[in-house]
Amino acid sequence: MSNPVLLIVDPNPARLTALLRRCEEQVGVTVLGATTPGEAYVLIESHLPRRVAVAAEFAESIEFDALADILTMIDAGVVIYGQMRMPAGGYPVLSGPEEMLARLFGGLQPARPAAVRAIDPAPGGTDAAGGLILLGASTGGITALEAVLASFRADCPPTMIVQHIRPGFADGLIRRLDQLLTPQVVAAEDNMPLRRGVVYLAAAPDRHLGVALRGGPRARLSATAPVSGHRPSVDVLFSDGAAIADRLDVRAALLTGMGADGAQGLCALRRAGAHTIAQDRATAVVWGMPRVAVEMGGAVDVLPLSRIGPALLTREPARMRRLS
Repeated sequence: MSNPVLLIVDPNPARLTALLRRCEEQVGVTVLGATTPGEAYVLIESHLPRRVAVAAEFAESIEFDALADILTMIDAGVVIYGQMRMPAGGYPVLSGPEEMLARLFGGLQPARPAAVRAIDPAPGGTDAAGGLILLGASTGGITALEAVLASFRADCPPTMIVQHIRPGFADGLIRRLDQLLTPQVVAAEDNMPLRRGVVYLAAAPDRHLGVALRGGPRARLSATAPVSGHRPSVDVLFSDGAAIADRLDVRAALLTGMGADGAQGLCALRRAGAHTIAQDRATAVVWGMPRVAVEMGGAVDVLPLSRIGPALLTREPARMRRLS
């Protein structure tokens, strides 16, 4: 059972430190703090807070508009504390830190375990004639995945995802995506048959997610050492995909994220003849993982976020050229 998370965003470091110290006595609630938009973004993505308290100075800044869009996507409750000099955009405005703490801690209760939804039988069962789609992402990936998967239909090819996320928060991401998207979204389990119309997310923080052909494509979980600094690792998923790309139409996209996880795997996929895509610099929150893949020659296409979903769903065999 995970504690609910409260994020406090305050550009005044001294005031934020004082608030965080006062929150230490609270039991059953995890409280985090950020002084900049960048810090806030990383904490929101990695911890999926249920409540976010924003100082008035930050709420009046241009940066808050972009952050507010992300908070709406994860359905976080937002309050503003302090004196606003302009309209608050419909958010509750509290007089100051004292009222903010009383309001938020009075309304936060420990989270209950996520309900597990059974996979509905999909037409065609485990037949993967429509291909297999692999996605990897890190920082900025939650909103990127939502954008890519928004175009996926109820009969889309089985889709497997490795998203770097803090342990304990994958279930919340699965619930959110399952509510937003047309395909079902589930936690991948070892030896689970891959069905059309289902998206499989790596949810176990101590297991890599891969794929194998055992009478049809199946998810594969393994407890081997971290790869490219991560477990689960995008490189593991992509490398497994490359191993079966001669028998299955595999398509993959490497999305926004820090570091280089997935770059080697994308190169392996392209060498195996898969259609490989890297998110472009302009639409990536952090152009790290896709940049390395592009520089290594692993991407057949470098596309803006809005074009990646349709490209993954369209078969373009003429463009699946191999690396020399």
